[in-house]
Amino acid sequence: MKFNIINLAKPDSLYNYGMKILNFSNKIKNEDGIGWHRVGQGIDYYQNEFKRDQSKYARNFYSLTFEHTFGHEDDQ
Repeated sequence: MKFNIINLAKPDSLYNYGMKILNFSNKIKNEDGIGWHRVGQGIDYYQNEFKRDQSKYARNFYSLTFEHTFGHEDDQ
């Protein structure tokens, strides 16, 4: 599944330097004792075409895009 999160304000992110998305799985927690863990492929943080206001000096918004395949159905 591909996710796109838009209208972020920071011009740079640790996602540009290899950090992965943080995910929590109750099923993995119950099975392996690991709750929060890093996941995701194709992670990209970039400037998008949206502006914070309409002036000629307006700063851009940024987007975070990533893909993740969930390993368990009905994981709450």
